[in-house]
Amino acid sequence: MPKTILEPQRELPIVAAAEVVVVGGGPGGLPAAIAAARRGMRVLLVERYGFLGGLATAGLVAPILGHTASNSHTPIVEGLLKEMTTRMHALGGAPTWDEACQEWGVRFDAEAFKVVADRMVREANVELLLHTFATDVVVEDGAIRAVIVESKSGRQAVVGKVFIDATGDADVAFRAGAPTVQGRDFDGQGESMGSFIHIGGIENATEEQKAAAREKLLAAMAAGKFRFYNNGFTGTNDMRLDHFSPNMTRWSGDSTDVRVLTDAEVGVREQVWKLWEFLRAQPGFEACYIQATSQVGPRESRQVIGDYMLTGDDVHTGTKFADAVARGSWWIDIHCPLGNTYPVHLCTIECPRGADCPFWAAEHDRTMWAKADLYPPDGDWYDIPYRCLTPQKIDNLLISGRCISATHDGMAGARVMGTCIAIGQAAGTAAALAVQNGVNPRDVDVSALRQALRDAGALV
Repeated sequence: MPKTILEPQRELPIVAAAEVVVVGGGPGGLPAAIAAARRGMRVLLVERYGFLGGLATAGLVAPILGHTASNSHTPIVEGLLKEMTTRMHALGGAPTWDEACQEWGVRFDAEAFKVVADRMVREANVELLLHTFATDVVVEDGAIRAVIVESKSGRQAVVGKVFIDATGDADVAFRAGAPTVQGRDFDGQGESMGSFIHIGGIENATEEQKAAAREKLLAAMAAGKFRFYNNGFTGTNDMRLDHFSPNMTRWSGDSTDVRVLTDAEVGVREQVWKLWEFLRAQPGFEACYIQATSQVGPRESRQVIGDYMLTGDDVHTGTKFADAVARGSWWIDIHCPLGNTYPVHLCTIECPRGADCPFWAAEHDRTMWAKADLYPPDGDWYDIPYRCLTPQKIDNLLISGRCISATHDGMAGARVMGTCIAIGQAAGTAAALAVQNGVNPRDVDVSALRQALRDAGALV
């Protein structure tokens, strides 16, 4: 193995070499690394933050959605998600798995998620590089030879046999030259971004005071004084019920543009502090404070074009595939790409802005969905076919997480964390089979992959 690798300008030191290299340690990458390592692979996991979990931790996104069939308590994702939930429960950071299946999502504590992720990675002997950002890719003859990374140690290269792009934004695939699309066909706009807020100091507020404050906030939103898309500041989405953890902020724009991301972070924080000023003036909320604000989280950016693209019709009809490797049940949940706030929520035919929106004016009778048609059939799910994980043009790359091959409508369902964890377990298992059998990921025996997932407790 050479100790340096040549990029266009210079030779770079190789910081690590592995059989499977996973870039991104969030819901798509973490299970991929664990699954590959448990099958005996030398695995390297590259993560840009100082902890694992991605938007589950940095984004404070909770709960984990898509773990049960549509409008049902029947689990459709088990495997590593069930194990993670059980291990977080042992730390007091999640309900039991059976309890979680009775709820609309898996509630969890972000700090418990971090430590469980650390332990599972260590136990699987995954080599981990935190504080490391993938910046470029070296491709030779249609295959990735190395991913270029930047860290406090400088610019270095990581080499491997099979690579898994779990960056959420398809950064590796895009820089490798794999074809991608971004946003809806009409104008390239993707779903708007958002964030979570934790609000403490609310123990003295009565239910009547909470209701009155919500009504006042709604009136202020209707008057244009706030740019929230809902007034649910009393929402409790994570494991802990001693504070509010609402999801109500919104910001539009291209989340692969660093200036847009910068504006979003600063702008959303300013909105949150204006909310705090408002709440402090309401009876019962005099002692409230902002406990935490999350990183702004993209819902949609680049989608890799693979051998199949999951569609909104697949979500709506609960389509099944012979090469299924994961299941999804979340619906066509398109947060207004223009960032329009109250009273706008979803991009549907029933949008209250109507003809004031150029997309609605052009597409409402062609490609837009009615609210009644957003969901899979009750008690059912749609499959994620393996072909959504295999990108065109690059032979030794798999895609995991929300940047799999899917249309704007299809990814609106498949983007949630429960589905991404299932996809990640499938991607890691497929990468291991590819290495073990000396084949490209596209040529993995899907029947053997499905059996391996079933043997590991996954539902396929």
